[in-house]
This record gives sequence, C-alpha cells and structure tokens, in this order.
Amino acid sequence: MALSNAERQRRHRERQKLKLAAVAPDLGTQYENVGADLREKLYALVDAENARRERHVTAKPIELTDFRRVILDIALNENRSGVADAARMILLQALCMGESSENEILEARLQKEALAAAKKPENREVREQLVPLAHYIRVPNFG
Repeated sequence: MALSNAERQRRHRERQKLKLAAVAPDLGTQYENVGADLREKLYALVDAENARRERHVTAKPIELTDFRRVILDIALNENRSGVADAARMILLQALCMGESSENEILEARLQKEALAAAKKPENREVREQLVPLAHYIRVPNFG
C-alpha cells in the first residue's frame, strides 16, 4: 500500500526526532536553560536601570521600566525604555553563541548605519524629486 506524501513526511519527522533524542537527550533542557539565562540577564538589566532612575529622584515621579516595554522596544527598534540597546546586545550575543564578539557586532552596526547615511539624500532638492506630486497620487474609489 502506497503512503501519502503527508504520511511519509510525518514518519520522516518522527524518525528525525528519535535520532535527535538519541544524540542529545537533554536538548529541550538546554533550550530552557538558555531561555532562563536570557530572562535573568534582561531582568537584571531592567532592575539596574530602575535602580539608576531611583537614585536620580527629582520633583516629578519617575517612570520605571518594565520588561514588556523593553521587549516592545526591541521589536519596534525603539529605545523608549533606555535599555533596549543593551538588551539587543544581550540577545545578539546569545544568538551568536560565541561566534561573534561584541566588538564585531558593534562594528557591523556602525557599517550598517554608515551605509544607510550614505544612501540618504542630503540635498533637499533631491528629496523633493523623490516625493510624488499630489495631483499624480491616485486615490482608489471603493464606492
């Protein structure tokens, strides 16, 4: 009896899981440990930033950073929390797993920013040429 393609793929995935389990039985535990380590580092970073802000108390109430804001900053490529860049570096170092040093990551960022700055038109006339004129913009008619 011939097996369907989906059934062959399912059986292949099962065999791969068994092979992986035989080679590295604690792989799931390793991932959990890495995730826990990352969470601890990010929480420590947030706590350190909040402690720094509390030391510089002024007349106005301080806004404490929370973990969710840091994650949103990373996802949106912002830095409202004040620690998003450091958190990004922690995540990048974990993703690199020792393949790239912090200096190499920073150098790659600087090269990217320099390339983006070189591509950005500096002259106002050039920027105006890139923007379409209002009477050429078509508005869809859904009515």
